[in-house]
Amino acid sequence: MSRLKISLYALIQVVDDLGPVFYTKDVSEDPRMTSVHADLADHRNYHSFVGGALSDHDSELGIRKSGNRTKRGVKWEKTVLLSNKETA
Repeated sequence: MSRLKISLYALIQVVDDLGPVFYTKDVSEDPRMTSVHADLADHRNYHSFVGGALSDHDSELGIRKSGNRTKRGVKWEKTVLLSNKETA
């Protein structure tokens, strides 16, 4: 089990719906993530797997680390606004 099993598609969906600043656990605790990763969500390193996947895909997600580790994980900041929604 590792961060390689974290779905980029799910990451994109969740990150897209978060505000301009968020923490790793805002992503890993999202019901869409825990549902897609039901086989990993109970693993003791699940939040680390998600954090690693965020780091691995930071450019695709348009994010960067914005602070030190906290109880909620690493602080992230969007560098590019992604949207999988149509705009009017």
